[in-house]
Amino acid sequence: MGVRSIVGVFALSVLSVFSVPGQHADNVVLVGKVDAKYNGTKVYLYNNITGDNDTTIVKDGAWKIARPFTVPTRHMLASEAESKKHGGYAPFGVLVDEPGTVVVEGDLESFYTSKVSGSKSHDVLNQYFEALQGQRGNEASIIAEVVAKNNDSFGSAFLLERYGKAMAPEDALKAYEGLSAAVKQTYFGKSAGNQIKGALLSKEGAVVKDFTLPNEKGEQLNFVSLRGNYVLLDFWASWCGPCIEEFKTLKEVYAKYKGKAPFEILSISTDKSETAWKGALKNQQLPWLQMHDRSGDDAIAVSQFAVTTLPTTFLIGPDGKIVAKNLRGKELEAYLVKLFGS
Repeated sequence: MGVRSIVGVFALSVLSVFSVPGQHADNVVLVGKVDAKYNGTKVYLYNNITGDNDTTIVKDGAWKIARPFTVPTRHMLASEAESKKHGGYAPFGVLVDEPGTVVVEGDLESFYTSKVSGSKSHDVLNQYFEALQGQRGNEASIIAEVVAKNNDSFGSAFLLERYGKAMAPEDALKAYEGLSAAVKQTYFGKSAGNQIKGALLSKEGAVVKDFTLPNEKGEQLNFVSLRGNYVLLDFWASWCGPCIEEFKTLKEVYAKYKGKAPFEILSISTDKSETAWKGALKNQQLPWLQMHDRSGDDAIAVSQFAVTTLPTTFLIGPDGKIVAKNLRGKELEAYLVKLFGS
Protein backbone atom coordinates (compact mmCIF):
# COMPACT_ATOMS: atom_id res chain seq x y z
CA MET A 1 0.00 0.00 0.00
CA GLY A 2 1.47 3.36 -0.99
CA VAL A 3 1.93 6.39 1.26
CA ARG A 4 -1.03 8.14 -0.35
CA SER A 5 -3.28 5.15 0.39
CA ILE A 6 -2.11 4.96 4.02
CA VAL A 7 -2.82 8.68 4.47
CA GLY A 8 -6.25 8.17 2.92
CA VAL A 9 -7.09 5.35 5.31
CA PHE A 10 -5.86 7.42 8.25
CA ALA A 11 -8.00 10.37 7.18
CA LEU A 12 -11.06 8.17 6.91
CA SER A 13 -10.38 6.78 10.38
CA VAL A 14 -10.18 10.26 11.84
CA LEU A 15 -13.41 11.24 10.10
CA SER A 16 -15.17 8.19 11.49
CA VAL A 17 -14.10 9.10 15.02
CA PHE A 18 -15.57 12.58 14.69
CA SER A 19 -18.74 11.45 12.92
CA VAL A 20 -20.28 9.56 15.80
CA PRO A 21 -24.06 10.08 15.69
CA GLY A 22 -25.10 13.04 17.84
CA GLN A 23 -21.67 14.64 17.76
CA HIS A 24 -21.70 16.35 14.37
CA ALA A 25 -20.54 19.96 14.54
CA ASP A 26 -23.78 21.17 12.91
CA ASN A 27 -26.06 19.41 15.39
CA VAL A 28 -28.01 20.65 18.34
CA VAL A 29 -27.52 17.97 20.99
CA LEU A 30 -30.05 17.95 23.82
CA VAL A 31 -28.75 16.05 26.84
CA GLY A 32 -31.09 15.19 29.69
CA LYS A 33 -30.09 14.44 33.27
CA VAL A 34 -32.78 12.64 35.27
CA ASP A 35 -33.32 10.25 38.13
CA ALA A 36 -32.21 6.71 37.28
CA LYS A 37 -35.69 5.47 38.21
CA TYR A 38 -36.73 6.67 34.75
CA ASN A 39 -34.37 4.27 32.95
CA GLY A 40 -36.21 2.76 29.99
CA THR A 41 -38.63 5.70 29.75
CA LYS A 42 -39.16 7.37 26.39
CA VAL A 43 -38.49 11.06 25.78
CA TYR A 44 -40.00 12.70 22.70
CA LEU A 45 -38.94 15.75 20.69
CA TYR A 46 -41.19 17.45 18.16
CA ASN A 47 -41.28 20.78 16.38
CA ASN A 48 -44.34 21.82 14.39
CA ILE A 49 -42.42 24.71 12.84
CA THR A 50 -39.35 22.88 11.49
CA GLY A 51 -40.89 19.42 11.23
CA ASP A 52 -38.31 17.83 13.55
CA ASN A 53 -39.38 14.65 15.36
CA ASP A 54 -37.34 12.23 17.43
CA THR A 55 -37.57 9.74 20.28
CA THR A 56 -34.97 8.43 22.71
CA ILE A 57 -34.88 6.25 25.81
CA VAL A 58 -33.43 7.09 29.22
CA LYS A 59 -30.34 5.03 30.06
CA ASP A 60 -28.23 5.31 33.22
CA GLY A 61 -30.13 8.41 34.32
CA ALA A 62 -29.58 10.27 31.05
CA TRP A 63 -31.08 10.75 27.60
CA LYS A 64 -29.81 12.39 24.42
CA ILE A 65 -31.36 13.63 21.21
CA ALA A 66 -29.37 15.18 18.36
CA ARG A 67 -30.98 17.15 15.55
CA PRO A 68 -29.36 19.04 12.67
CA PHE A 69 -29.37 22.77 13.34
CA THR A 70 -31.22 24.65 10.63
CA VAL A 71 -32.71 27.84 12.07
CA PRO A 72 -33.22 29.40 15.51
CA THR A 73 -36.25 27.61 16.90
CA ARG A 74 -38.01 26.08 19.88
CA HIS A 75 -37.90 22.30 20.21
CA MET A 76 -40.72 20.79 22.27
CA LEU A 77 -40.05 17.93 24.69
CA ALA A 78 -42.45 15.49 26.33
CA SER A 79 -42.00 12.33 28.37
CA GLU A 80 -43.70 8.98 28.60
CA ALA A 81 -43.46 9.16 32.40
CA GLU A 82 -45.47 12.37 32.63
CA SER A 83 -48.14 11.06 30.30
CA LYS A 84 -48.52 7.88 32.36
CA LYS A 85 -48.78 9.76 35.66
CA HIS A 86 -51.10 12.57 34.60
CA GLY A 87 -52.92 11.08 31.63
CA GLY A 88 -51.27 13.64 29.37
CA TYR A 89 -48.31 15.98 29.33
CA ALA A 90 -47.42 19.66 29.35
CA PRO A 91 -44.86 20.09 26.53
CA PHE A 92 -41.63 21.77 27.58
CA GLY A 93 -39.94 24.06 25.07
CA VAL A 94 -36.20 24.60 24.67
CA LEU A 95 -34.92 27.55 22.65
CA VAL A 96 -31.88 26.92 20.44
CA ASP A 97 -30.14 29.40 18.17
CA GLU A 98 -26.90 27.66 17.19
CA PRO A 99 -25.29 24.21 17.06
CA GLY A 100 -23.98 22.88 20.37
CA THR A 101 -24.91 20.93 23.48
CA VAL A 102 -27.86 21.98 25.63
CA VAL A 103 -28.40 20.37 29.03
CA VAL A 104 -31.92 19.77 30.35
CA GLU A 105 -32.26 18.75 34.01
CA GLY A 106 -35.61 17.95 35.59
CA ASP A 107 -38.23 15.47 36.72
CA LEU A 108 -39.69 13.57 33.78
CA GLU A 109 -43.08 13.41 35.52
CA SER A 110 -43.13 17.25 35.57
CA PHE A 111 -41.07 18.14 32.50
CA TYR A 112 -42.14 21.80 32.64
CA THR A 113 -40.07 22.30 35.81
CA SER A 114 -36.82 21.47 33.99
CA LYS A 115 -33.78 23.74 34.05
CA VAL A 116 -31.95 24.48 30.82
CA SER A 117 -28.31 25.47 30.38
CA GLY A 118 -26.00 25.80 27.39
CA SER A 119 -28.40 27.79 25.20
CA LYS A 120 -27.83 31.53 24.92
CA SER A 121 -31.36 32.15 23.69
CA HIS A 122 -32.94 30.09 26.47
CA ASP A 123 -30.83 32.04 28.97
CA VAL A 124 -32.95 35.07 28.07
CA LEU A 125 -36.04 33.22 29.27
CA ASN A 126 -34.17 32.23 32.42
CA GLN A 127 -33.39 35.89 33.06
CA TYR A 128 -37.05 36.80 32.70
CA PHE A 129 -38.36 34.13 35.07
CA GLU A 130 -35.65 34.81 37.64
CA ALA A 131 -36.45 38.54 37.64
CA LEU A 132 -40.13 37.73 37.89
CA GLN A 133 -39.75 35.97 41.22
CA GLY A 134 -41.47 38.12 43.83
CA GLN A 135 -42.41 40.74 41.26
CA ARG A 136 -45.71 39.45 39.91
CA GLY A 137 -47.65 42.30 38.37
CA ASN A 138 -44.45 43.86 37.09
CA GLU A 139 -44.17 41.65 33.99
CA ALA A 140 -44.27 44.48 31.47
CA SER A 141 -41.27 46.38 32.80
CA ILE A 142 -39.29 43.17 33.31
CA ILE A 143 -39.89 42.10 29.68
CA ALA A 144 -38.82 45.53 28.43
CA GLU A 145 -35.64 45.41 30.52
CA VAL A 146 -34.66 41.86 29.53
CA VAL A 147 -35.32 42.50 25.83
CA ALA A 148 -33.29 45.72 25.89
CA LYS A 149 -30.32 43.85 27.39
CA ASN A 150 -30.58 41.05 24.84
CA ASN A 151 -31.71 42.83 21.67
CA ASP A 152 -29.60 40.57 19.44
CA SER A 153 -30.95 37.33 20.92
CA PHE A 154 -33.57 35.07 19.40
CA GLY A 155 -34.77 34.55 22.97
CA SER A 156 -35.96 38.15 23.13
CA ALA A 157 -38.16 37.63 20.07
CA PHE A 158 -39.72 34.59 21.71
CA LEU A 159 -40.20 36.48 24.98
CA LEU A 160 -42.11 39.25 23.17
CA GLU A 161 -44.12 36.79 21.09
CA ARG A 162 -45.15 34.63 24.04
CA TYR A 163 -45.46 37.10 26.91
CA GLY A 164 -45.62 40.52 25.25
CA LYS A 165 -49.39 40.78 25.80
CA ALA A 166 -48.55 41.84 29.35
CA MET A 167 -47.22 45.10 27.87
CA ALA A 168 -49.10 48.06 26.48
CA PRO A 169 -48.96 47.68 22.67
CA GLU A 170 -46.97 50.90 22.35
CA ASP A 171 -44.36 49.65 24.83
CA ALA A 172 -44.20 46.27 23.11
CA LEU A 173 -43.61 48.01 19.78
CA LYS A 174 -40.77 50.06 21.28
CA ALA A 175 -39.14 46.89 22.61
CA TYR A 176 -39.62 45.13 19.28
CA GLU A 177 -38.11 47.99 17.30
CA GLY A 178 -34.96 47.64 19.40
CA LEU A 179 -34.37 44.07 18.20
CA SER A 180 -31.66 43.43 15.64
CA ALA A 181 -32.68 42.98 12.01
CA ALA A 182 -31.61 39.32 12.08
CA VAL A 183 -33.73 38.54 15.14
CA LYS A 184 -36.77 40.20 13.56
CA GLN A 185 -36.43 37.83 10.59
CA THR A 186 -36.69 34.67 12.71
CA TYR A 187 -40.00 32.81 12.97
CA PHE A 188 -40.77 34.20 16.41
CA GLY A 189 -39.44 37.63 15.42
CA LYS A 190 -41.95 37.83 12.59
CA SER A 191 -44.71 36.42 14.78
CA ALA A 192 -43.99 38.95 17.53
CA GLY A 193 -44.09 41.79 15.02
CA ASN A 194 -47.45 40.63 13.66
CA GLN A 195 -48.92 40.25 17.13
CA ILE A 196 -47.80 43.70 18.20
CA LYS A 197 -49.25 45.16 15.02
CA GLY A 198 -52.47 43.29 15.75
CA ALA A 199 -52.52 44.52 19.35
CA LEU A 200 -52.20 48.13 18.19
CA LEU A 201 -55.01 47.66 15.68
CA SER A 202 -57.31 45.93 18.19
CA LYS A 203 -57.16 48.23 21.20
CA GLU A 204 -60.47 49.23 22.73
CA GLY A 205 -61.57 52.35 20.87
CA ALA A 206 -59.69 51.43 17.69
CA VAL A 207 -61.62 51.31 14.42
CA VAL A 208 -61.47 47.85 12.88
CA LYS A 209 -59.70 47.88 9.56
CA ASP A 210 -61.81 46.29 6.82
CA PHE A 211 -60.96 42.75 5.75
CA THR A 212 -62.37 40.17 3.35
CA LEU A 213 -62.61 36.41 3.95
CA PRO A 214 -64.60 33.52 2.46
CA ASN A 215 -67.70 32.03 4.03
CA GLU A 216 -68.55 28.30 3.96
CA LYS A 217 -69.94 28.67 0.43
CA GLY A 218 -66.73 30.20 -0.85
CA GLU A 219 -68.27 33.67 -1.15
CA GLN A 220 -66.08 36.60 -0.17
CA LEU A 221 -67.52 38.74 2.63
CA ASN A 222 -66.38 42.22 3.66
CA PHE A 223 -66.38 43.10 7.32
CA VAL A 224 -67.29 46.72 6.56
CA SER A 225 -70.66 45.53 5.20
CA LEU A 226 -71.74 44.99 8.83
CA ARG A 227 -71.38 48.65 9.79
CA GLY A 228 -74.40 49.99 11.63
CA ASN A 229 -74.63 46.88 13.83
CA TYR A 230 -73.03 45.79 17.05
CA VAL A 231 -70.92 42.86 15.89
CA LEU A 232 -69.63 40.14 18.17
CA LEU A 233 -66.47 38.92 16.44
CA ASP A 234 -65.72 35.38 17.58
CA PHE A 235 -62.40 33.63 16.83
CA TRP A 236 -62.57 29.85 17.25
CA ALA A 237 -61.41 26.47 15.92
CA SER A 238 -62.99 23.06 15.51
CA TRP A 239 -60.55 21.45 17.97
CA CYS A 240 -61.19 24.06 20.70
CA GLY A 241 -63.46 22.61 23.39
CA PRO A 242 -64.18 25.94 25.15
CA CYS A 243 -65.08 27.46 21.76
CA ILE A 244 -67.67 24.76 21.10
CA GLU A 245 -69.04 25.13 24.63
CA GLU A 246 -69.44 28.90 24.18
CA PHE A 247 -71.66 28.33 21.14
CA LYS A 248 -74.48 27.52 23.59
CA THR A 249 -74.42 31.12 24.84
CA LEU A 250 -74.00 32.55 21.34
CA LYS A 251 -77.02 30.63 20.07
CA GLU A 252 -79.10 32.01 22.94
CA VAL A 253 -78.13 35.67 22.46
CA TYR A 254 -78.42 35.40 18.68
CA ALA A 255 -81.96 34.05 18.93
CA LYS A 256 -82.82 36.74 21.47
CA TYR A 257 -81.55 39.80 19.55
CA LYS A 258 -81.26 38.97 15.86
CA GLY A 259 -83.87 40.96 13.97
CA LYS A 260 -84.88 42.82 17.14
CA ALA A 261 -81.72 44.86 17.70
CA PRO A 262 -78.80 46.02 15.55
CA PHE A 263 -76.80 42.94 16.47
CA GLU A 264 -74.83 40.39 14.48
CA ILE A 265 -72.35 37.61 15.23
CA LEU A 266 -69.41 36.86 12.96
CA SER A 267 -67.38 33.74 13.71
CA ILE A 268 -63.93 33.38 12.14
CA SER A 269 -62.41 29.91 12.15
CA THR A 270 -58.63 29.69 12.56
CA ASP A 271 -58.61 26.04 11.45
CA LYS A 272 -55.83 25.19 9.02
CA SER A 273 -58.07 22.50 7.56
CA GLU A 274 -61.06 23.74 5.60
CA THR A 275 -62.54 20.26 5.88
CA ALA A 276 -62.35 20.32 9.69
CA TRP A 277 -63.96 23.77 9.74
CA LYS A 278 -66.84 22.77 7.49
CA GLY A 279 -67.34 19.55 9.42
CA ALA A 280 -67.67 21.50 12.67
CA LEU A 281 -70.14 23.91 11.06
CA LYS A 282 -72.27 20.97 9.97
CA ASN A 283 -72.20 19.47 13.46
CA GLN A 284 -72.85 22.72 15.32
CA GLN A 285 -75.49 24.21 12.99
CA LEU A 286 -74.51 27.83 13.64
CA PRO A 287 -77.08 30.28 12.22
CA TRP A 288 -74.88 33.39 12.06
CA LEU A 289 -72.17 34.57 9.66
CA GLN A 290 -69.09 32.39 9.22
CA MET A 291 -65.63 33.08 7.78
CA HIS A 292 -62.46 31.03 7.37
CA ASP A 293 -59.21 32.83 8.20
CA ARG A 294 -56.09 32.90 6.07
CA SER A 295 -52.97 31.08 7.29
CA GLY A 296 -49.49 32.27 8.18
CA ASP A 297 -48.49 35.91 8.54
CA ASP A 298 -51.59 37.06 6.65
CA ALA A 299 -54.03 35.58 9.17
CA ILE A 300 -56.54 38.21 10.30
CA ALA A 301 -56.60 36.68 13.79
CA VAL A 302 -52.95 37.59 14.34
CA SER A 303 -52.21 40.52 12.04
CA GLN A 304 -55.28 42.58 13.00
CA PHE A 305 -56.40 41.20 16.36
CA ALA A 306 -53.33 39.66 18.05
CA VAL A 307 -55.25 36.50 18.91
CA THR A 308 -53.11 34.04 20.89
CA THR A 309 -55.78 31.99 22.68
CA LEU A 310 -59.16 30.59 21.71
CA PRO A 311 -61.92 31.51 22.00
CA THR A 312 -61.25 35.25 21.70
CA THR A 313 -64.07 37.73 21.11
CA PHE A 314 -64.40 41.42 20.30
CA LEU A 315 -67.60 43.44 20.51
CA ILE A 316 -67.54 46.11 17.82
CA GLY A 317 -69.87 49.08 17.76
CA PRO A 318 -71.97 50.39 14.84
CA ASP A 319 -69.20 52.88 14.01
CA GLY A 320 -66.64 50.08 13.67
CA LYS A 321 -64.89 50.82 16.97
CA ILE A 322 -63.96 48.06 19.41
CA VAL A 323 -65.99 48.55 22.59
CA ALA A 324 -65.13 45.40 24.59
CA LYS A 325 -62.98 42.26 24.51
CA ASN A 326 -63.52 38.67 25.57
CA LEU A 327 -67.13 38.94 26.71
CA ARG A 328 -68.38 35.40 27.23
CA GLY A 329 -71.16 33.55 29.04
CA LYS A 330 -73.08 35.52 31.66
CA GLU A 331 -70.83 38.54 31.19
CA LEU A 332 -71.77 38.75 27.50
CA GLU A 333 -75.47 38.33 28.29
CA ALA A 334 -75.35 41.11 30.89
CA TYR A 335 -73.51 43.47 28.53
CA LEU A 336 -76.05 42.96 25.76
CA VAL A 337 -78.94 43.59 28.20
CA LYS A 338 -77.35 46.96 29.00
CA LEU A 339 -77.18 47.74 25.27
CA PHE A 340 -80.51 46.45 24.08
CA GLY A 341 -82.60 45.82 27.20
CA SER A 342 -84.03 42.52 28.41
